[in-house]
Amino acid sequence: MPIISLEAGLVLRSGARTLEFLRILDGNKVQFEDQRTKAVQTMHLSRLFAAIHAGQLLPVLGEEVHLADVTAANKPPRLVTDISSLPDVDKKGLNRRMAYVRAMRKRRLTRGQRPGVEDAIPGVALALKDAEPPSASTVLGWMRKFELSSMNPAALLSGNRHRQRNRRIHPLMDELIFSKLRSVYLTPARHTLRHTLDQIRLAAEKLHKSGKLTPQEATISLPTLSRRLHEFPAYDINRARYGVNYARAEYRTTVEGTQASRIMQRLECDHTPLNWVIVCDRTGLPLGRPTLTIVVDSLSGYVVGIYVSFYGPGLTSVLNVLKNAIRPKDELTAAAGTNKPWIAFGIGETIVLDNGLEFHSPQFQLAAWELGVDLEYCRVRTPWLKAKVERFFANLDHMTLVKGRVRKPMNNVINIDPKKDAAITFSDFVKGLIKFVVDVYPFELNSRRLVTPFECFKEGLDFLPPPAFPTSFEQLDLIAAMSKKLSVGPGGIELLGLSYSSTALRHLKEQVGSRFKTLVKWNPDDMGFIYLQDPVGKQWMPVPAILSEYACGLSWIQHRLIRKHAREKHVQGGGELQLLRARQELHELWMNPIARRNRSTDTKALARFTGISSDQVLLGADVSRPAPAPQKMLAREEIVLDAEEIPDFEAFDMAHH
Repeated sequence: MPIISLEAGLVLRSGARTLEFLRILDGNKVQFEDQRTKAVQTMHLSRLFAAIHAGQLLPVLGEEVHLADVTAANKPPRLVTDISSLPDVDKKGLNRRMAYVRAMRKRRLTRGQRPGVEDAIPGVALALKDAEPPSASTVLGWMRKFELSSMNPAALLSGNRHRQRNRRIHPLMDELIFSKLRSVYLTPARHTLRHTLDQIRLAAEKLHKSGKLTPQEATISLPTLSRRLHEFPAYDINRARYGVNYARAEYRTTVEGTQASRIMQRLECDHTPLNWVIVCDRTGLPLGRPTLTIVVDSLSGYVVGIYVSFYGPGLTSVLNVLKNAIRPKDELTAAAGTNKPWIAFGIGETIVLDNGLEFHSPQFQLAAWELGVDLEYCRVRTPWLKAKVERFFANLDHMTLVKGRVRKPMNNVINIDPKKDAAITFSDFVKGLIKFVVDVYPFELNSRRLVTPFECFKEGLDFLPPPAFPTSFEQLDLIAAMSKKLSVGPGGIELLGLSYSSTALRHLKEQVGSRFKTLVKWNPDDMGFIYLQDPVGKQWMPVPAILSEYACGLSWIQHRLIRKHAREKHVQGGGELQLLRARQELHELWMNPIARRNRSTDTKALARFTGISSDQVLLGADVSRPAPAPQKMLAREEIVLDAEEIPDFEAFDMAHH
């Protein structure tokens, strides 16, 4: 039993934090200092004593080395046995061994005093009326087991209780039973055990006729076969008869599953489409059905980060939700008007993912290396390995938003037409989502643990080291960017009808040449600028769009759909002017109430506009774009767009809304 003293040099461990003793204050209070952050923590002496005995605070002591017990075999075994439920035979043997051990301890005899133990055994046997007293070596072995198990009487139980008995079945018959169980019973055909027994008896009869087995050895009963079957693990039996997916689901609580021991250790990430239709605040254009990507702490169930997109799950949405999870969110909660703070921030240890293509992409693994986090992939069809994020999605679907909700058609039920009630602006939707994440969901009581996610996460912050942050997200932006080799000419860079140029590009052309090809990357959520790679130094430089009024805040998908609309409607003009006219026509098509009656087609294409993140809507579009530091060239990203169709929508007037 180690002894500690409140003096200089005392060090305690509280989770991942190291506390060093400072001083004793009046009123039976003590002060400890965090060795990393130098934060001073004051507590009552009674609280310190209770925390040490509860295992919440662990004293950092020197390693105790016993000369007599230095091997792993001498460590106390972990024995958990209910002595009261033992059979009478085992109880009688345990009482006999305990009597000899207690008699030696009363005589102050230790394990090294063999002569004294030999002299004491006859007297103890006479008092116990034991006709066959044990030897001195046996008693010394009992004493050794008892002392090394921290005085646990269960350590003196006889080892014959778990001795594996030899089978009385002939080896040929035993091999036949094993093979028939494998080939007949443990198959997807799911034959009965009686049918398996008949097959064994037919095969045993052939062995008997060949003289390999006697009639008695070739006989087997159904109870014997049933006992032999139960020697197989129950999980393997169900997997062989019903399939691996059935077995995983049936034994998920005992066979699989991981448990986090602290917050921010395992972060679960996943996507889900939401059942609402969102409208852009700036243009009034329907953005479509949103896809929510979230990161949830595995221990507490507290939401660490969210991101809303309209192009389906992809690498861009995953990297953006990681950026949202890492940064502090005081500005978001202030913009959304929440009553509680969003206390989750910093880089986690491990990200738990499913087997989506975006999670297995090389670009995402590069991003994980940049952040210094581990990636853990769950098996297919095992949602319980990400139970916290699945539970969040189940609760999120109960949010009551009448207007703009997409509902499943039902017979004899009057359904709300989303084309007439698609009046949920993106800012209102995101504000409501943040309030649900910050004010509602974290305060729902867990029926099993009887603690809210907010309380669990807040308590865990006291046992964590200081949070870690990246100095810049520029590398993640480059990883998530779309890339293509383009030509640089007198007009700068031409990217799908948009021109990009700057003074820095002119200086680069003076060094490299008037015309050259290089790798270009652009953010699919903002076409206001691109990244251009120096062909010589392999460094990246941002180049803004010439028509910044049009391109800033415009997504890649919006830009392509506007160009498609311009081609199909034959808008007159050329270059950027054509795009501005097409964009104005789209704006009037959805904003003007008169156009509601004249609208005929193309509403499905117009409903797929996207590209505004939650940060841009709540914090505004005037976000500074710092010039990225020189980076190494990364692999290009393959963007897969969601092909889900969006229903038609009636136009409305944003001003009246």
